Amino acid sequence: DQVRVEEIVAECMAEQGFDYTPVDYSQNGGGFVSSDDLDVEWGTLEFAKKYGYGATTNPWGDPSTEEPMDPDQEWVDPNQEYVESMSETEQQAYYTALWGEQNYKPTDEGEEYEYDWTTAGCQGKAQHEVYEQGQPWDDEEYQGLFDEMNAMYEQVQNDPRVTGLNAKWADCMADAGYTSFAAVGDAENAIYEKTNKVWDDAYKDLDWETATDEDYKAIEAAVQDQLSSITDEEIATATADYTCRDSIKYTKTQQDVQFELERDFIEAHRTELEAWKAAYQKNQG
Repeated sequence: DQVRVEEIVAECMAEQGFDYTPVDYSQNGGGFVSSDDLDVEWGTLEFAKKYGYGATTNPWGDPSTEEPMDPDQEWVDPNQEYVESMSETEQQAYYTALWGEQNYKPTDEGEEYEYDWTTAGCQGKAQHEVYEQGQPWDDEEYQGLFDEMNAMYEQVQNDPRVTGLNAKWADCMADAGYTSFAAVGDAENAIYEKTNKVWDDAYKDLDWETATDEDYKAIEAAVQDQLSSITDEEIATATADYTCRDSIKYTKTQQDVQFELERDFIEAHRTELEAWKAAYQKNQG
């Protein structure tokens, strides 16, 4: 998909009179991370003891502690030399064509920025065509199937075999000193509420029109300091949380219920699912 994005970007830039060499991001370590890259499995007690919920910690490691890249192997944007040969005005036109008008300032106080791919240049066009347009899950023909699928997963969370464990989990957490949580998920949500508040407070008084790079760097440093102050609490809370989940076999029970309902769903909707599968494979080419 990333290769196709770069091909579309090159075609789009050519239409606007610019050369663009598709970027091979795999030469820069891929640029993607997944749970397969972790040293412990996400959502386990072992993970909780080391990283908490991953809210204020970085399970993928701190780039500042990694060995410096060999200068001979340093990744370079293949378009860099071409862009540097342009005048300042030409460069501005190039980046506008590539990324669109970069105006992220809310139009009204308190209004959040809403992304619009039609104003995001060739990158926006390419991302839309590859990742958004014509996907089977956007097909109105299958919306009924998706609605029923979502309802099935809600049924998992509301199943008495799962909800019945909340009281046992809450008692276990209370024994560990956490008396304000009533159901599985409350502890994790409490940590994320704290971290979200740090980010919200950091930018609420920022003057978006006059802010400089130094202002952003200062805010980022302050945010990281505040997040670091939450880390010990996060790890302790997550460790108690997953210790209690394991003691009542919460995760296993939830998975058993989910797999049971999924099997029933597949049997009841096999024809529709096969049609959706065929549509997806056709879309992927």
